[in-house]
Amino acid sequence: MSYESLFRLYRKNPAVWEEVYRARCGSPFTKHLGIRIKEYNRSNGYDGFFCYCEDMSLRQERIMIDFAALQKTLLNIPQAGIDQYLHDCLVDEIKASNDIEGVRSTRREIRSALTAGDAARVRMRLGGIVDKYARIIDGAHIAMENSRDMRVLFDSFLAEEIGRSDPKNLPDGMLFRKESVDIITGTQKVIHRGIYPEPQIIHAMDAALLILHDASMPALVRIAVFHYLFGYIHPFYDGNGRMSRFITSYMLARTLHPTVALRLSILLKQNKKRYYDLFAMTNASINCGDLTPFILGTLEFVNAAVSGTEKNLREKKDRYDVYYSRIQKLEVDRTLKELYDVLLQATIFSGAGVSKKELMRMLDKSENTITARMKAMPSGVLRENRTVRPFSYVLNLRALDEPM
Repeated sequence: MSYESLFRLYRKNPAVWEEVYRARCGSPFTKHLGIRIKEYNRSNGYDGFFCYCEDMSLRQERIMIDFAALQKTLLNIPQAGIDQYLHDCLVDEIKASNDIEGVRSTRREIRSALTAGDAARVRMRLGGIVDKYARIIDGAHIAMENSRDMRVLFDSFLAEEIGRSDPKNLPDGMLFRKESVDIITGTQKVIHRGIYPEPQIIHAMDAALLILHDASMPALVRIAVFHYLFGYIHPFYDGNGRMSRFITSYMLARTLHPTVALRLSILLKQNKKRYYDLFAMTNASINCGDLTPFILGTLEFVNAAVSGTEKNLREKKDRYDVYYSRIQKLEVDRTLKELYDVLLQATIFSGAGVSKKELMRMLDKSENTITARMKAMPSGVLRENRTVRPFSYVLNLRALDEPM
């Protein structure tokens, strides 16, 4: 039997609603979170909780089945192809997360920050955001143990970007915002007010972080719970959505794989209404603080990210195999074949191309050797992109379709 939200049950049968709420609260399969959930402009709040249910188990099982298929696909893809794919996903993920919040950004400026050195990147617009997402790919550790860690993350992730657009939106409290903040619709209707004052924000955030790291709960469940709680607490004046999506991506990368983590915002943007409706329903007074539907909805998004990534990579791998077999039949030296292969991976798994410096690193060859082999390629096979520095290179696959 599928899990019915208290929000929908109230509208369908108010007489049964309170009875079901009390039964869920007293169930041995219920986890109480110790954080009070209150709808804007309502006097009553409810202690947050969720129920371990059949739906939750089945969705987690489906995720792990699809993830096993993804792992199998990843094992059959060359590392250069995976690296190129991840960099492409990173650009799209940041763009989508910004788009959800109405923040202007282009793929070109995101990619420019990604290819810049560390020193140059921090001075660029979106540099802090790109740097943190790059750490997801690198598997670097980011401290997320307490409220102070959240402020440190904000300062390195978003502070420079927000300071450029509106310095008044930078945090003015000890760690978070000092004043209250409202979430409003396009018609200026207030739909949520973040926790206030700051001591309560700190207390709630520390409690939410304890949940995020509570090993007695399934990882995907606590990731979903924290994603909701961060949005509910709304600790900053601006950047809360982008922060919570980054933290969710970071945790998904550690629990599953970066290829899944860097598809989250893309999916949420495609399902923006459903995403926002989950928050609104969970906040509602008639939902009585039950986070179960939010968790189930988040698991749906994660499952879509896993299965969609597996399908996308499998299709790219099939296409790569076709052209790889053609490259192996070319009567050229080994170095040129290896160069063709890396360029092919960049073309199939990204499309943005690979720089000469990256080619030198991956093939362990000098710039002169790479340049000489590029010149040995037939006219029209190699394409150079000069719109972004450093220049990048891809193969013209149509040329590979012709006899060489």
